Amino acid sequence: MLRITTEENGRLTRFRLEGKLKGDWVRELERCWSTSRNGHTEIQFFVELSNVDFVDEVGRALLSRMASQGARLEAHNNLLSASLVDEIVHSPAQLKE
Repeated sequence: MLRITTEENGRLTRFRLEGKLKGDWVRELERCWSTSRNGHTEIQFFVELSNVDFVDEVGRALLSRMASQGARLEAHNNLLSASLVDEIVHSPAQLKE
């Protein structure tokens, strides 16, 4: 299960994720992100992953896509999530974009 909390504050939208980013929950996060982005190119997006304890390959691909399109991935006080963020942000595919 995954809890997605969306906080909107002017030109900033933050998604706080808690739980496991896998299966149908990946599609739900993608739906939330697409809906929030729709026609709002000036909004800065943050994805807070500190309370995520598992991400499957499809979830990793979505986070990578989000990061490549400007979303900032964050993880505080969680080595698993911080490692994931570091891996995505510093992957060769990300560095090319």
